[in-house]
Amino acid sequence: MKTLVSVIAIALCSFATISASAQKNNPSLQDENRRIHQGVTSGELTAAETKKLQFEKSQLKAEAYNYKHNDGHIGKWERADLRRDNRQFSRNIYCQKHDRQRRF
Repeated sequence: MKTLVSVIAIALCSFATISASAQKNNPSLQDENRRIHQGVTSGELTAAETKKLQFEKSQLKAEAYNYKHNDGHIGKWERADLRRDNRQFSRNIYCQKHDRQRRF
């Protein structure tokens, strides 16, 4: 039983490390986190919009993780797909921040 708990704890720690390193290697995700946070503090993003954007961000991170761990590297087509998705995500943040919906 102790071995199972140890294995699970190690797996969770390694996943957290992989997620942190994936975000560290992608400066655009850090910038987008800052933009979302700024939109929340200024009231430009409602709770529903924030939740939707956070979900979309988690989907992008999962997609990048899957591309990386399927065969050990990210190919040319996969990199282009991630860039396209990141640009779309950035546009979504802009549109949500400027749609004149306000948090009260």
